Amino acid sequence: MKDRPEAERAFAKFLADDSISLILVTEPVMEWVQPLVAKHRKEYPLVMAIPTKKGPKSMVDTLAQLVKRTVGIELKVKS
Repeated sequence: MKDRPEAERAFAKFLADDSISLILVTEPVMEWVQPLVAKHRKEYPLVMAIPTKKGPKSMVDTLAQLVKRTVGIELKVKS
């Protein structure tokens, strides 16, 4: 995402799509769309913030393990 307005438009579109059950966004994008997340009243999609490549490695590893356990998808983060 280039900027906040673009992120908000895309995020609103994702929230309205009933075929989407999980949205992963980086922490900076989550800051932009947090007001939309707060207003969202449905159980799905689940919105999860993930660290950027510049985030702490231990946090990235922990997140990858959590996603694998809960969603069944293995995340591979390239530095």
